[in-house]
Amino acid sequence: MNPFPISKTTDPVPPICMSRRVHCAIMCSIGAQRPETGGILLGPAGSNDITDFYFDATASCSGATYTPDHITLRRKMKEDWLPAGLDMKGFVHSHPGGFDRLSCGDLVYIRRLLEKNPDMPFFAAPIVIPQAFRLRAIVVLASQLDIQRPTQLQLF
Repeated sequence: MNPFPISKTTDPVPPICMSRRVHCAIMCSIGAQRPETGGILLGPAGSNDITDFYFDATASCSGATYTPDHITLRRKMKEDWLPAGLDMKGFVHSHPGGFDRLSCGDLVYIRRLLEKNPDMPFFAAPIVIPQAFRLRAIVVLASQLDIQRPTQLQLF
């Protein structure tokens, strides 16, 4: 069994629709740091658009893992983002070398978040490769929690 399943089917996969401002903020923060840093992707409730990004500067990061600061993120979600009409669309983080897919640990974490957020049809989980200064767009569908799907990044 492949520990990093990537769908190669022709099933429709939603694109990641992200503002150019957010893409720039991601690449200027996560893309400019050592691998295994990250942040939360946010956008208007009821939309799949990603219009906001929060760099998780207080996360627990090593050269091999990114663990979000869930206490700070939960507080900001409750106090700042939800009252402003924003909700979570996913997480973005970086990987070392050319490893541009989700790890087993990433998929476990995404599964938990999708199970806790049944209103999310999919989870945006792009991977940044700082060494190459690039972003690979990946989503996980709520209906297929164990499969990562490469997709298109649509900037607006």
